Amino acid sequence: MADVNNLRTDRINGLTNRERTAALLLLTLIVFAIGTAELLPMGLLVPIANETGVSISITGMLVTGYALGVVFGGPVLSAITGRLPRKALLSLFLCIFVTGGIVCTVAPSYGVLLVGRIISSFAHGTLFGTIVVIAKELAQPGKEGRSIAWVGSGLTVSVILGAPLGTFLGQQFGWRFPFLVITCLSAVAWLGVMKLIPSLPRVAEASLKGQLRIVSRPSFLLVLLITIFGTGGTFAAFTYITPILEGISGFSEGLITIVLLIFGVGSLIGNIVGGRLADKRLMPTLLGGIMLLAISMAIFTWASHDKVAAVISVFVWGIAAYSIIAPLNILVLQKAGDAQELASALNISAFNMGNAMGAFIGGLVIDSSLGLSAVPWVASLVTLVGILLTIWSITREQQESRKAGLFG
Repeated sequence: MADVNNLRTDRINGLTNRERTAALLLLTLIVFAIGTAELLPMGLLVPIANETGVSISITGMLVTGYALGVVFGGPVLSAITGRLPRKALLSLFLCIFVTGGIVCTVAPSYGVLLVGRIISSFAHGTLFGTIVVIAKELAQPGKEGRSIAWVGSGLTVSVILGAPLGTFLGQQFGWRFPFLVITCLSAVAWLGVMKLIPSLPRVAEASLKGQLRIVSRPSFLLVLLITIFGTGGTFAAFTYITPILEGISGFSEGLITIVLLIFGVGSLIGNIVGGRLADKRLMPTLLGGIMLLAISMAIFTWASHDKVAAVISVFVWGIAAYSIIAPLNILVLQKAGDAQELASALNISAFNMGNAMGAFIGGLVIDSSLGLSAVPWVASLVTLVGILLTIWSITREQQESRKAGLFG
């Protein structure tokens, strides 16, 4: 075991800054591709429905089915393949992802298209989880948060650039074309993995039973709950941000796009700052980010009635929402022990569960007597649960540290 660890350390330390940068850029590109692929159908529901002959609501299952595939497929496949070398794992699931993309591109019917989406979704969770772990391993000591934030920025760019560009290409050249572009990009990335990602000897990991024991610990489950409620609050409000900006703030369609771009710029800043601060003080960064998130959404309830105030609060909201991503990923890996990929995949599932839960809660608020204007402050209350869970996690850690010091 010591020899394997020494060999891994030597190989990582032997990487030049250029080699590290190239590997991280490639991982960022893969994250961008899988993030864009997840969002593609949202802007193409109408042309897909028209060509395949199904209703808009049925076509929406391309989004829902994908999310469910990520939630349930990622952890199961990560558990089964958990002992494969990480480079091989990355290559295998990139191949599965490309296969799903090919099926979507050539699908002769809605049913086949849905199958292609589910194939891609099964690869999504394990791919993202493996990339987070590799990014952490490639990082220089003390810079793990920055490395994870770097690759995580690919997801942010997919939201503010990839998805809109995919919608544009689909409108110009047909809905199959953006699927083809992402599939080709993923295939190129697969070739890059062969060349740019170093092969690192893998430390023997726990058995499947041992991994399941690790991820069922209360301290680990608590982190997953923080992820669910921390991100759930964001999506409770952000899912309905367009009707809020249009119906309450009074923005035109064109200006709403600019406001969403401002949110995206804020999210990029938050991702970078959150990663850097997490390397220095992890739990204060996480707690501070979630608190800022809750406050910014609560303020948006009133700020949404004024255009300038709405833009400022949306920008701060974007910073806060993405400042917690890298800290959550690092915290999960710290709690994971010898179940790194499985733990990371479960965290990706938790993000998606938070997405689904938040959107559902926001919809309930809109349909209730509270109405659209109440969505931001209800979203803030959802995030408040995440704050309480984070405080509980910090308290548990402090108690465990005191016990360890007392009996150590």
